[in-house]
Amino acid sequence: MSLEHIIGQEKAIRLIRMAIGHERIPHAWLFSGMAHIGKFKAAVALAQTLNCQEEGKDACGHCDYCRQIELEHFPDFRVIRPEGKNIRISQVRDALDWLHLHPDRAKFRVLIFDGADQFNRESANAFLKTLEEPPPDTLILLITLNPQNLLETIVSRCQHIRFRPLEKDKVFEILSRETELKEEQLELLTSFGAGGVRSDLALQVELMQNIQDSVIGSLMDLSAECMESILKKTAEWAKSKNEEWRLTLDVLENWFRDLAWIKHRLPEQNLLYAHKKKELEQCSKRYQLEDVYQFSRDLAETRKNIELNANRTLALESLWIRLKHYAVT
Repeated sequence: MSLEHIIGQEKAIRLIRMAIGHERIPHAWLFSGMAHIGKFKAAVALAQTLNCQEEGKDACGHCDYCRQIELEHFPDFRVIRPEGKNIRISQVRDALDWLHLHPDRAKFRVLIFDGADQFNRESANAFLKTLEEPPPDTLILLITLNPQNLLETIVSRCQHIRFRPLEKDKVFEILSRETELKEEQLELLTSFGAGGVRSDLALQVELMQNIQDSVIGSLMDLSAECMESILKKTAEWAKSKNEEWRLTLDVLENWFRDLAWIKHRLPEQNLLYAHKKKELEQCSKRYQLEDVYQFSRDLAETRKNIELNANRTLALESLWIRLKHYAVT
């Protein structure tokens, strides 16, 4: 993939092109932004552009080098991802030893840390030493959801490029190209993405639809009978291997984002659930703005706790009970 084909990140791509065009390529770049918005694709396209055999202003995408980089089989291109929950110091040491070797074929030996916010203290400190004195003809790319999770000394030594959430029409366009879903399914997946391209969920559209209908239906009717039903479903989702708990939190997060949007009377065309505007307006009457914000914080805390191996069922049940508590009856 060439830089030209990165959709919806015009500003970020323009900055990358300027650095290449002026031959002022930093030794380290930091790409930050939410998941599924093109950061990794841009990093790969950058590696291809710098090493393309066609030697044009952009990667051709079809020469041997471009294809090998895309497949992560190129000898001068390496991607490091977290093993488990962290990027381990052994991974960093091995990668840095490789980085100090002279490029085998490429002009630039490129090292990508995908999920750089998962450095632990030991691996971050080991990496910092090389970042301070990088070997020649190398490029390091850090990809992170939140640069605040990185050491300030790491961030300060990188050229920082921020990637923005994608507009809904851009997400829809990309999903149309990458999947064979029907228009209604594309709309659903676009809503779930909340500015990101969730083509990875294309095979779970029916499951997503069922969870969305159940969650939104429960939000519209918080009666005792309805609460009993959603808590029962929540317990089943929490135990499933399909990670329905994650999809449940995604629906709640997007729905309460839209409630805040409506409370502030922001443009309706940017609602994630624009097709459910009537339900959103009805639901917004049940919650004070401060409670919308507080529930969003509760939701983020629940997600974090589950990632840290908290009991899923208890965590999700507690979240629904808090949601019921915030509602104005």
